[in-house]
Amino acid sequence: MGCGESCVKYILFFTNLFFALAGLVLLGLGIAVQLQLAGVVSIAHLDLSLAPISSMVVGVLVFLIAFFGCCGAIRESNCMLVTFSIFMIILMVLKIALSVVIFVGLDDVVGDVPVWLKQAFAEDRVSFREIETTFQCCGPTGPLSYMNVSLPDSCCAAAPCNILNSYSGCDGIIQEFLRTFGLVIGVVAIVVVSIELVAAVFGLCLANHVRNKYRRRAY
Repeated sequence: MGCGESCVKYILFFTNLFFALAGLVLLGLGIAVQLQLAGVVSIAHLDLSLAPISSMVVGVLVFLIAFFGCCGAIRESNCMLVTFSIFMIILMVLKIALSVVIFVGLDDVVGDVPVWLKQAFAEDRVSFREIETTFQCCGPTGPLSYMNVSLPDSCCAAAPCNILNSYSGCDGIIQEFLRTFGLVIGVVAIVVVSIELVAAVFGLCLANHVRNKYRRRAY
């Protein structure tokens, strides 16, 4: 193998190591957000599972395919390299679709958060304390949400809990959390897609070189 082919081989190998780490990042983000939102979903009856679950699924797929690509590059397997490149193109499409779904649908979800939290607060204030504890917030709009009722301990970092040392409202905190999650997932997906395009091209180039090398050996 010449210098150029050798460079492509090892660039492809180390690129797939990056993909494996990126897949783990997507998986970790999905798990973290799913756990963080578990209380909100159960109390406010929200359906916020699409984005984190999609992130976890894509993360696992990226990790597995990256491992496949590493093996194909090191072993110089034409079949594995072509399969890897095809899967990379499919993953690119999936990530673009995931980013579009998150960015397009996120504003609607974020905009509806105050309505959902207000309803959950009105129905069961005791259960709402789980949201307050998780996100370190107080009531849907702040301590004034409780009117003249004494504030629960979940509204403050330290006792005694009063309006002077209470957290801010849950509406803004949860909305900011969702916006940040959407931005991080979108940025990670765009970066990974850009590198996947290069990896797919390198994979096909290396596969073509391996195929030609085997043909030359046959003569």
